[in-house]
Amino acid sequence: MTNMLYAIYGLLIISFLALAHEFGHFIVAKLSLIPVEEFAIGFGPSIYENKRKSPHETTFKIGLFPILGYVKIRGMEDNYDDPEGFYNKGFFAKFFTILAGPLMNLIVAIIIFGFVFGTFGNPLSPTTTIANVVKGSPAEDAGIVSGDTILKINGIETKTWDNIVSEIQKNQGKTAVIEIKRGNDVLEVEVVPQYNPREKKWMIGISPKGEVYPVDKSFIEGAKWTYSTLFNMFTFLPKLFTRTGLSSVTGPIGIISMTGEAASQGFLSLLFFVAYISIALAFTNLLPIPPLDGSWLIIILVEGIVRKKLPKDLTAKIQSIALILMLFLMFVVSINDILRLIQK
Repeated sequence: MTNMLYAIYGLLIISFLALAHEFGHFIVAKLSLIPVEEFAIGFGPSIYENKRKSPHETTFKIGLFPILGYVKIRGMEDNYDDPEGFYNKGFFAKFFTILAGPLMNLIVAIIIFGFVFGTFGNPLSPTTTIANVVKGSPAEDAGIVSGDTILKINGIETKTWDNIVSEIQKNQGKTAVIEIKRGNDVLEVEVVPQYNPREKKWMIGISPKGEVYPVDKSFIEGAKWTYSTLFNMFTFLPKLFTRTGLSSVTGPIGIISMTGEAASQGFLSLLFFVAYISIALAFTNLLPIPPLDGSWLIIILVEGIVRKKLPKDLTAKIQSIALILMLFLMFVVSINDILRLIQK
């Protein structure tokens, strides 16, 4: 039952991020006066349909299976002679309509990171206040609870989280006297650290609360995290075309499996997971591979530089061939995901 619930979570996350992506295309197309024929949530027979009353309106649909979605922009894949369609619009209208999809996914990531940093704190800026206590750990046995602030260990003042980690390592398996602040009270507890062979260090089973930022700084930090993550993905790109790189790529099946792992570690881990998947979706769509958004951006840039539209039959053939290659890649990635699940 739990695995089924995690699978549903995974599908909902993928669908939400896909719809955010499509909404980006939709809203900028509308602002650019490019007719949008359909905006659909899900697929299959329509269970709700608000049909457009004029060529400039949009039909909104909800499919029987409310998973993923799509937006149909007039003149993008057919009706190339339509003077109001996508194909015959100006450079900036076309470029930003395409770019808006990946950009919306990056905005979603920034919002999630900003919310986390402003509510729970930045995990890379740990304080001496405890966020979580592992069940059955030496810290829990000693009576330490979430919200306690560690002041001293064995009489040595601990001003930073690094000080706490260092003192626990020095103490090793001996009894440590830890001075904590709980509300207005200062208490002393005795804790015996345990050695964690996987982490290769002594631990008492606590994790720190990150520094909580004010609203403005939290979203600036969110933007920095988003940029850094996207940059790292692009630096990994050359390795993607190696055997090792391809085996590390995951698809929808793997994402659904990873959703369960993230959800089992708590709400905060799940939020970070959604943000990283949103960035990954933006990264994937920015790749210059047809039929991804990146290929459209390249075509639009080339047309803008040469000041001439590329023949549609040529771009259509390129899109068709690349689509076959993409489907093959998705097949390979899905097989890798299934094999990883079997090996677990």
